[in-house]
Amino acid sequence: MSRFKDIDSKLENLSNNLNAKLTKDRPDYPEAVRTFEERRIDWIDNGINKAIIIQPNFEDKGVNSSIWNFINIAWFDDATSVKRPQWIKILVDKGKFESIQNNIDNLLLDSEKNLTKITFNDLT
Repeated sequence: MSRFKDIDSKLENLSNNLNAKLTKDRPDYPEAVRTFEERRIDWIDNGINKAIIIQPNFEDKGVNSSIWNFINIAWFDDATSVKRPQWIKILVDKGKFESIQNNIDNLLLDSEKNLTKITFNDLT
């Protein structure tokens, strides 16, 4: 059973409100490398790519699903530049999944506020 079962509906609602795409567990990856759960909300706003990502911690020895990250990111990709200007804010860094689950309403609200106000000037 998915650990996201209690918060998926909230992620779907925000995704719909932002006219964004909710991706679950990297469905475009081969089955053999889909060894962990994650959620990602992606959209484009005035040419800026924006995302809310909930994923386990990636470490040298692999994926650590006992600790989690909740990330807001915005970037500009013109498909020709070597460097992609970006802005990133980590709302939960290596925390327990339960802390994300218990605070999902505030995390999503903060994420929406953070990302909807990002402009090209904020990307470094």
